[in-house]
Amino acid sequence: MRSTNVDEQTLYTAQAGWLKSAVDILQGAGVDVMAPVETEPGVVELATVKSSEAVTLDYQNVRLPLKRLFFPITEVVLEFKSQPEGDVDVQSEPLVSETEVVVLGARPCGVAALEALDKVFHWDYDDVRYSARRARTTLISFACTRPDAQCFCTSVGGSPHNTTQSDVLVYLEENGQALMQVCSDKGAKFIEQLRDVVKPAPAGTQPPAPPEVKEKFDPAKAKAWLDEHFESDFWTEVALKCLGCGACSYLCPTCHCFDIVDEANWQAGQRRRNWDCCSHPMFTRHASGHNPRPDQASRCRQRIMHKFKYFPERFGQVACVGCGRCVRACCVGQNLVSILTDIESKAKGGDKADVASTLN
Repeated sequence: MRSTNVDEQTLYTAQAGWLKSAVDILQGAGVDVMAPVETEPGVVELATVKSSEAVTLDYQNVRLPLKRLFFPITEVVLEFKSQPEGDVDVQSEPLVSETEVVVLGARPCGVAALEALDKVFHWDYDDVRYSARRARTTLISFACTRPDAQCFCTSVGGSPHNTTQSDVLVYLEENGQALMQVCSDKGAKFIEQLRDVVKPAPAGTQPPAPPEVKEKFDPAKAKAWLDEHFESDFWTEVALKCLGCGACSYLCPTCHCFDIVDEANWQAGQRRRNWDCCSHPMFTRHASGHNPRPDQASRCRQRIMHKFKYFPERFGQVACVGCGRCVRACCVGQNLVSILTDIESKAKGGDKADVASTLN
């Protein structure tokens, strides 16, 4: 979905007020602009804006992940309606609008998560709706300047200044100016649209150093333990604390489970694709009533195994970008970081650590 013919060190500068000019220029060209907006006190989301005055730059990250723009929480796949003669009229929903979309202000971790989703939705079948949304969207990410204690992007190979899947990475300065790093052909087109608003950076200009985010665990060590401990009692320990609420999955930028359901009455209905969650008991229940993951322990194991064992084995990367949403959302204080650090401790202690935890 992302062309990479552009030198990623191509840098441009923009003076204070560039954001307002960008919004005005893009809207004048018929482009839908999405940017961070404070929807309620303390809550920032990506939303369509008509004016730069609605955009907030004082935020750490948006609440809901970027994935919802390409993989909606719920979407209609087709509609059906009974006809008087007994036939059923089926109408497929049209593909997404062709209107160009520019997202201003996504964080690098959220944008990088699309690399994992691209591999899933272009794997054994090309999801045409997902692909259409990706094709029409340009992603202008804002470099992270104040990661908090819950962020762990560096633990999974990321960075507060990660350029993966970004078309332009913007480094905002306190005086309102910006340094822009072009990362793709879409990004170059965005710069061209801004015309006199931006100009090439002086020779020798370098992006600022990213803020420090301490590594909290090693995915390779965790996978080595996971390879050998499918039946470990550790999963029961994890499950005793887990509520199975699914908050971590719904807020995760790389989780992609969904269900397809028919919602109908006697006359008409819709077939919808809805987000789902592997932590829920009904997720794997068969029509026969059999459930291959019948308890919370097996469901907790699946979530960790999927992200740090199965996905890396199939696609060559962990299914996590370290955004910290699962850490902030878990009401019992259990999350990927706490589980992975426990696993790494067990890996260091070998079987003795596993036995000791079982006895406690």
